[in-house]
Amino acid sequence: MRKNQLLILVAVAMIYSSCKKEINLDNGSGILLHMPHTDRGLIVIAKEGENISNISSAVRSLGGKELMFKDIIKELGLIIVQTPDPGFAEKARSIAGVEAVAVDVVTNWRLPERFEKISKAQMASATKGKKPVVNNNPYSFLQWGIQSVNADKAWQRGYAGKGAKVAVLDGGFILGDSEIAPNIILTHSFIDGEMAAYAAPAGFSASHGTHVAGTIAAANDGEGVIGIAPEAKLILVKVLSDETGSGPWSSMINGIYYAAVNDADVINMSLGGELPRKDFIDDNGTPDDPSDDMLVSYNKEIKPLINAMNRATVFANLKGVTVFAAAGNDGYNYDVEKDFITYPANCLGVLAIASNGPLGWGFNQDTTLYVPSVFTNSGKKFISYGAPGGNYNLPLSNAVATVGGITNYEFVFNWVFNIGGIDTDANELYYVWEVGTSMATPHASAVAALLYGKYGKRCSPFLVDQILRASAKDLGAKGNDRFFGQGQINAGKAVSY
Repeated sequence: MRKNQLLILVAVAMIYSSCKKEINLDNGSGILLHMPHTDRGLIVIAKEGENISNISSAVRSLGGKELMFKDIIKELGLIIVQTPDPGFAEKARSIAGVEAVAVDVVTNWRLPERFEKISKAQMASATKGKKPVVNNNPYSFLQWGIQSVNADKAWQRGYAGKGAKVAVLDGGFILGDSEIAPNIILTHSFIDGEMAAYAAPAGFSASHGTHVAGTIAAANDGEGVIGIAPEAKLILVKVLSDETGSGPWSSMINGIYYAAVNDADVINMSLGGELPRKDFIDDNGTPDDPSDDMLVSYNKEIKPLINAMNRATVFANLKGVTVFAAAGNDGYNYDVEKDFITYPANCLGVLAIASNGPLGWGFNQDTTLYVPSVFTNSGKKFISYGAPGGNYNLPLSNAVATVGGITNYEFVFNWVFNIGGIDTDANELYYVWEVGTSMATPHASAVAALLYGKYGKRCSPFLVDQILRASAKDLGAKGNDRFFGQGQINAGKAVSY
């Protein structure tokens, strides 16, 4: 077969920076990014038990005509506003019943992933006449993640996520892709001016959210790939701009709240951003104009921002939702790194997922699947579990391999294969291989969906965590370790409890 001559691209996917970091970004550059705008976003946080309506009225009286109310989330005690007034935050802190006022930081949440593509037409041609593996979905032979989490064992026991609902908080989604379309039950966007549908630019691009959704719940329809929980339903929530890859913290908070009140069982956040544990200068997206610069105090603005997000994640837990987030792709060891940490993975009630995967799988499909990924963040106190997110060595090799009739660079086969690519010029959908903790997280979320499918209303975040812990495969250092946390997610064993 002719070698697939396709460029290896660096994806615009979760937590990347303007300096195009890949593995160890110097922590002084590019951590926080802002979409240029005149008005600064702020989150007014009410004290617990205070009347949010009274506080809203007082806030409104401070702002005049230029104050814009974005959202009022009464159950979380949060008021989200925009204002051009640089002194508004300090004035709002003096309102009776206000606990704190946080800057609504706009973070570039996207991870520095790589991807490779192959069109659906190419796949069909290359695998014509080949026997399906694992199930009747003909391209599942490229999904080594199924084996990594022993999903086929769960399916054999009759558990495929039926009755479970998984909310995916991400960028836009290719809603018309037939491999997830049957399982989509709800969509929403919290990005101003953008619909939940993926705003694909001209030519080829990859929808990170679609790849994540497919990994969780691509239908068992014999068409192409299969999700780890193929009978689970999807709630797709856009919290990141397709244009910039960034979004305010308030969009994440809104997304978590929206998922929780719309009966999600699981929330998947294949995204993250570092927050410093110290003061910093926020230029409001205008680095050449110091007039709107603001000193962001860790104690006055950052801690309250984290507390606002914690209110959302704890609220979700109390509503019975298990929340997962990507650990991040910068190779940080949070057992020793003290200047910053990744959120929302470090939020209360969130299970942080590290990535692992094979090296050399394109040549030998019996090789180990559990090598800690070269890029994954780690830490004994930070990581909850490990899951398959893909792997590679640097520098990338030019060696070529063929698996099941598909020929590509060998390192590509060590990545996670699923839907998500689109060429708007050719009006054609693609499969893509992607790599990152973004890909590990949906494997874990999907296994949680299998448990909600089994236990129904009896299931809870506590039960899920206990079962995942009891069933996890102990890899790496014995017991809790920095790369696998409590162990590698194991679907087959988990559903046996």
